[in-house]
Amino acid sequence: MKASTCPPQANWRILVPTFHTVSEKGFVMATPLTSAETCALDRPASRRFYVHVGSLGFLVAAQPTFFGEVAHALALSGASRALDQVAEDWTMFSPSEMEPALGKAVGILHDMAAEALRTAFQCIVQLVPPRFGATELLLGPHERINAWCYEGGYMTYATDEDAAAIMYAEAGSLRRLRSEIRRCPDFDPALEMISGHSLFLFDQREKTGPGTALFYKKHSARLLRGFRRTSLPTGLHDPQLERDLEEYISSSTQTFDGSSAIDYCQSRADLMVTALLRSLPSTHAMVEDTASVGSSGAGAQGDHAMI
Repeated sequence: MKASTCPPQANWRILVPTFHTVSEKGFVMATPLTSAETCALDRPASRRFYVHVGSLGFLVAAQPTFFGEVAHALALSGASRALDQVAEDWTMFSPSEMEPALGKAVGILHDMAAEALRTAFQCIVQLVPPRFGATELLLGPHERINAWCYEGGYMTYATDEDAAAIMYAEAGSLRRLRSEIRRCPDFDPALEMISGHSLFLFDQREKTGPGTALFYKKHSARLLRGFRRTSLPTGLHDPQLERDLEEYISSSTQTFDGSSAIDYCQSRADLMVTALLRSLPSTHAMVEDTASVGSSGAGAQGDHAMI
């Protein structure tokens, strides 16, 4: 297989992404690319990217077989954040009564969630503004997710501790922040805010780079026309998550108010997947979006741009 070529432009680099194959059982599995290469814009080593849940809704509606992997990553990240909060409450209000094993469980669950997010996000392609004809991977092959949160309809992610510190310190409305970025795209070079129909499952043949956006938009629009709500489950069904919570969190571990820590983590996982399912595009939205793709050129995104 030939390596893809990039334009003679200093701020482009070669990335080696992961892609997805469908197993005999019908599940989607991440598989590392060993020879395929793709192009993506250089990014700050320390960055944040905030993904509106509706963008993930468009993605899984177009690619229902990818729902399980996205849902598992979101559920695990929600459970991890819940356990973080349990440990923080005990540390703040009654450190002497905190179970010794709780801190270890927090670390294990965080690492598992970070890996699940990395695996899923390295298989997702995003549109690249202001070069609307280009795409790049949502998460580069050498990047990791260090921290995450959910606020105002956005799943927020940071790639290292410095970016995480900024993310957690941010105050004010994400809507206002989005408006600032719209007015001034260079407002914060280390921050991306992603919304609308701008995320797609990586295609091994098309890859990413200049001129690939139209392929992804048209392909997704075609898939969305065949979407049926019955193609996806009605809620979280993740036996692996249940086993992980039971393995790493003691059944005796409680939240500071006396509830089961396992149940609390499970409820937060459920909320994350419920948010994803509620974000699925309506039939009207899909009709409008597919119509806009048909009438737009490779250099246009309309209202569905990453902002």
